[in-house]
Amino acid sequence: MFSGALIAMLSKVLLAGVVVLTLSLYWVLVPPRHPRNIPAVPFWVTLLPLFFDVDQENTYRRYIRKPLQQYGVIKIFFGGQWNLVIQRPTYVAEMFKHEEVYQKSGNQKKIPHSVLAEFLGDNIISSRGDDWKLYRNIIKPGLQKTFETQPIVANARKLCSLLKKSQQALGSQGILIQNHIQCYTTANISKCVLQAEIESLSTENDTLMKLQLAVKREIFKPIFMNFPLLDRFGSFIPSRAHARELVRRFSSELESRLVRDHTEMPDSEASDNVGSRLIAARDRGELTQQQFRDNLNVTFVAGQENPQLLLISTMYLLGKYPEVQCRLRSEIEGCGADEPSHLILRDMPYLTSVTYESLRLFPPISQLINRRVAKPVVLGGEIYIPQNTYVGYNCYATNRDPTVWGKTADEFRPERWGSTTKEISMRYRVARARAEFTSFHGGSRACLGETFALLEMKLSLFILLKNLSWRLDPKWEDRKTPVRNLPRPLF
Repeated sequence: MFSGALIAMLSKVLLAGVVVLTLSLYWVLVPPRHPRNIPAVPFWVTLLPLFFDVDQENTYRRYIRKPLQQYGVIKIFFGGQWNLVIQRPTYVAEMFKHEEVYQKSGNQKKIPHSVLAEFLGDNIISSRGDDWKLYRNIIKPGLQKTFETQPIVANARKLCSLLKKSQQALGSQGILIQNHIQCYTTANISKCVLQAEIESLSTENDTLMKLQLAVKREIFKPIFMNFPLLDRFGSFIPSRAHARELVRRFSSELESRLVRDHTEMPDSEASDNVGSRLIAARDRGELTQQQFRDNLNVTFVAGQENPQLLLISTMYLLGKYPEVQCRLRSEIEGCGADEPSHLILRDMPYLTSVTYESLRLFPPISQLINRRVAKPVVLGGEIYIPQNTYVGYNCYATNRDPTVWGKTADEFRPERWGSTTKEISMRYRVARARAEFTSFHGGSRACLGETFALLEMKLSLFILLKNLSWRLDPKWEDRKTPVRNLPRPLF
């Protein structure tokens, strides 16, 4: 039996623990006072995926869209802390312009102990200062060269064959395209940007592909995305120890394939691609092994994942709006070429408009919070932001701002960009400059892969529409987030 004194002491310890836990939760979960007069999305909104099969689109419309459009800025809980998310184009443009104030501060600094930070580390997207300049000088020439069209065209034809085989195997049933598209964009980034032979379109159950899918499943679990502090105790959580092991295996596999292929490559081909430039920089001592690995990982992941999401979104839109698909196919067939050149693509205005409109409605990265305010600042001359506040922007909301894009901002209307190549180009440049279109971000930190991404997208649509037609499966539940654990046919 316990004595009264011991029970009293245990009660006090328990009470003290409850008080500390309550104060800690209050400190973390209660929105900060500043900026004043800016609404906060209830913290539990970001936790809904932990308990319910929610659709991101419904969550956005119900809890986020109205305050974000009204105030241009909201407070939102993510990554274990409160952040500011900006939507109003003038505010976003100001952030892009003053990078010295709104400084890049990626996961390696924000949540350095997380599995996500271990996966991508300090890289060209999240770094700043001298490190960023070093990474940019190494990577930029390999991303902004003139890419050959033939490798992408060849891969697109293989993709068409895979889709046809899937449809023949399933008969009248719809088919899921996600895995095929992932294989396709993996083949493109590997061959065109890294100059590595990853035969994802012809090899089933490729080890690298399986590892990448496994890593994605572990990294984006809601509980760890919202409370990354839990990753500090990864050694006591078997799933997180497993996640770190998957990250290490993926990184090792990707590096070994790149080095193997470049060892066998003629010197004449080993100078103008990102893979060769990263290897050379490491061998010269300009990059540490860790910096090499981080930048290789992020180049592969961003260069594969973002085009995959864009192509899936565009195929979805073309399946949902058959009249747009028909018009685009007519333009493609009217050019009289079986294989498009850079010159042919430049003279296809509707193809360009469809690409831009898909990017506007469904930016592959819909929200990005990876900047920290270096000193107190007044955003737009109106909103005081304290030093060290993490800020980001919601591309999805900005790209659909009705004050910019009108009452049809949520509608798929490629013609809004113009009817001629000149009109479309001008509208695109203006929207980018004013931060009204942020799918490729902006300012000095705009996406270096924009040129390759647009080329890949246009070539893909050209070949797909030359060889296929498609529509949405009538049984498909039209939602932004797929039904949890219940994959459904899409086409």
